[in-house]
Amino acid sequence: MGPIRWTEIPKEKIGEGVERQVIWGDHCTLARFQFAKGVHIPPHKHEAEQQTYVLEGAMRISAAGREFELHAGEVLVVPTWIEHEVWFLEECVILDFFAPPRNDWKEGRQAYLKGD
Repeated sequence: MGPIRWTEIPKEKIGEGVERQVIWGDHCTLARFQFAKGVHIPPHKHEAEQQTYVLEGAMRISAAGREFELHAGEVLVVPTWIEHEVWFLEECVILDFFAPPRNDWKEGRQAYLKGD
């Protein structure tokens, strides 16, 4: 236990215009993403509840038959197993908090993050 600095966590290039840094907890996962304008994350769902906080930029998310546009300073909670997809309207930096942890990422199941 101790402070963690994002500058000390390596960036993973997941796909064109998608970079990720991850902090693993025993019961949660925190990810910092950088997305280029125009990236689209196709429909997907997962066991973890997701809280998305937009630090910079703007994005549109479709979830549970509704669409939301999020801007810097806004948060959206996506419940477990709700299919959702995302379009990045501007270059974005977001924090995604997940509970339980995203073990699917540890197992390499993250191809949907490459966007299209």
